[in-house]
Amino acid sequence: MPRRPPFWLTLLIILIGLPLCLPFLYVILRATEVGLTRSVELLFRPRMAELLSNTMLLMVCVTIGAISLGTLCAFLLERCRFFGKAFFEVAMSLPLCIPAFVSCFTWISLTFRVEGFWGTIGIMTLSSFPLAYLPVSATLKRLDRSLEEVSLSLGKSSTYTFWHAIFPQLKPAIGSSILLIALHMLVEFGAVSILNYQTFTTAIFQEYEMSFNNSSAALLSAVLMAICTIIVFGEILFRGKQTLYNSGKGVTRPYPVKKLSFGKQCVTFAFFSCIFMLSIGVPVAMLIYWLIVGNSRERAFDFSEFFAAFSHSLTISGLGALLTVICALPLVWAAVRYSSKLTVWIDRLPYLLHAVPGLVIALSLVYFTINYANAIYQTFLVVIVAYFMLYLPMAQTTLRAALEQLSDNIEKVGQSLGRSPFYIFRTLTLPAMLPGIAAAFALVFLNLMKELTATLLLTPNDIKTLSTAVWEYTSDAQYAAATPYALMLVLFSGIPVFLLKKYAFK
Repeated sequence: MPRRPPFWLTLLIILIGLPLCLPFLYVILRATEVGLTRSVELLFRPRMAELLSNTMLLMVCVTIGAISLGTLCAFLLERCRFFGKAFFEVAMSLPLCIPAFVSCFTWISLTFRVEGFWGTIGIMTLSSFPLAYLPVSATLKRLDRSLEEVSLSLGKSSTYTFWHAIFPQLKPAIGSSILLIALHMLVEFGAVSILNYQTFTTAIFQEYEMSFNNSSAALLSAVLMAICTIIVFGEILFRGKQTLYNSGKGVTRPYPVKKLSFGKQCVTFAFFSCIFMLSIGVPVAMLIYWLIVGNSRERAFDFSEFFAAFSHSLTISGLGALLTVICALPLVWAAVRYSSKLTVWIDRLPYLLHAVPGLVIALSLVYFTINYANAIYQTFLVVIVAYFMLYLPMAQTTLRAALEQLSDNIEKVGQSLGRSPFYIFRTLTLPAMLPGIAAAFALVFLNLMKELTATLLLTPNDIKTLSTAVWEYTSDAQYAAATPYALMLVLFSGIPVFLLKKYAFK
């Protein structure tokens, strides 16, 4: 029989869950103000069909491309031995260090144009494939070759063995990657804006810029939320309920690494070199180029402005990550140790909110602060709350994995000694979860440093962060002026990526 959570813990998780309902209430409220007739007119405009087509094509093409490329890289690096393998194992995760909108501005600053559909697909695929490479690579490290050996011993082909013995074990990792990449493409704003590719998010932002009280923004948000919800449930169906694991005694036998012939090594090395140059080489080279050329041809660099933007980014990202992790801890603890309908529902609410575009979350906070909390409108407090709402699921996932690895026996011993649940959590559970807490903080901080949409809408007009400065300068084609901010973003994004690659996906 599941234990009942303490009253204070129940009250705490309810208070944490209340702000998460604001985006849903905002869309419902704004959409109902339009009226049925007007809604039908707005939703069935030719412009709507064009936006829907552009958004779905971007999502499908980038997801398929990134999943295919990431999975192929994972298989080659985990199951083959070739020259330069150690370098490429790290290099294939480095595109995460470069925010998508930074990569886009470096590409668009070249002499030839990469705007439009194909340019957007190519650049976003190169920026997103590590989201598939990392989890698939981690899964391949733990796969048992027994299933493959049984399939091959029965005379099945390599293709049949892959689809029926290997692929089902990879489905959870691939499914999570599909969900993450698809949702990200569906709500991406900064990169597609720089590349002049019109989607639902760019249209919502344009409607908001023209008039905050515009009903079209709410209706577009509702459509986008509906698409996101379909994707979330589709990923559940793709993942399925089948569980494959090693039920025998002993440890899992890893797959033997195959040494490639000289010719195949050359082809493989060229393949990874090409990916590295396109995803890392070109953006970094262009940043260095604009940094050198800009210092000699552009106006003098304003160090005070740069330092202020860096300080703002560091402060609000750090506070946002701290708030997110602190709020995720009681949600995960209640759901795992005191499982009930209430605790599980509140624990799942942030995941449902994860299907809501950041632009919609920002608009909902703007609406409610203007009407009900005007004193905090356009303050850093609202930005930090938006960060908490956007990336709470990311912290929950990491913390849950850390907590579920801890036996509850130590907590039962503490209870038998008459200690309170909070004392047990503070003195026993929390110290044991410190590695997971650090990983969650690093992961959330990495994404907050690169966050653009909510930051752009919610920060005061006279205050810049690194991401908003890059977006502002690139919008005016001032590439040299944007370069120092972009380089600092890459540098501070690289630190968490290195730590996550070294410890979380080893």
